[in-house]
Amino acid sequence: MGTLQAFDLHIHSNNSDGADSWQTILQRAEEANLECISITDHDNCEVYLQIKDSEKYFSGKIITGIEMQAYFKGLSIEILGYGFDIVKMQQYLQGLYLPFPKVNLIELERLHAKCIAQGMTFALNIIENYNSKTHYYATDYLHEEMRKFSHNKNLIPDAESWARENIFFKRHTSNPNSSFYVDESDIVPAADKVIELIRKAGGKVVLPHVYQYEENTDLVLNGLVESMDGIECFYPSFTDDQTKHLLNLCKKRNLLITGGSDYHGGKRPGKIGEIGNSALCRTNINDILKLQGTIL
Repeated sequence: MGTLQAFDLHIHSNNSDGADSWQTILQRAEEANLECISITDHDNCEVYLQIKDSEKYFSGKIITGIEMQAYFKGLSIEILGYGFDIVKMQQYLQGLYLPFPKVNLIELERLHAKCIAQGMTFALNIIENYNSKTHYYATDYLHEEMRKFSHNKNLIPDAESWARENIFFKRHTSNPNSSFYVDESDIVPAADKVIELIRKAGGKVVLPHVYQYEENTDLVLNGLVESMDGIECFYPSFTDDQTKHLLNLCKKRNLLITGGSDYHGGKRPGKIGEIGNSALCRTNINDILKLQGTIL
């Protein structure tokens, strides 16, 4: 069986917002004694065109994966796809998303306008000074810039969102109930279209990190569960009760059970293979390996 966490199906490489190359990821998965992994870059599967002689780095199984941004009932969410045909996925992705630099600029301009409307202060030429080489996401850059003016903190409803950009994004930028909400429905595909694309490419559709949506968790989970092939039940921030609830839901609906660390390398805390309650994970490894029919 290997170590307590024997799989990790949610990993990001430097083909999106991760820090590590595919070689480093495979080496670290080997060091962690993992049996099965998937690299799930945002909105692309370029890493699977790069991987060659994977057995030199990793002795386990690799499942093709991708994490795709989608819109559902006013929310910007993410959907995981597994076990798809790489060539078909590449074909279907063409034209689905606007070029990332363009999306980044649109998000920056819209979020900046929302922040100014709320009374925030920024340095001059804030938009013109954005550099994609230092900040992959423009919203990350703007969050860093807003923190340079301490009085802006008074406009953020919670301390966690002030401290961490990824929480600010989930809790406010992509939450229609927040005054900092940025509507991206015109630049991000609808969830049903993303689900259809994954299935057309021969893949399985999985709902990841659903509790990140906090007050909108039930809206997302209840609204999409019937469209899913599986649910990410194991995730670093999940409580045992949350994991058990999702496991029971998967058992009731006969859905695949998956889990992942959402590893990004040095850009975020965490290690490959750290995906939650290890005892619960061990009891469900066979459910994960149901996807092995489409392994590289």
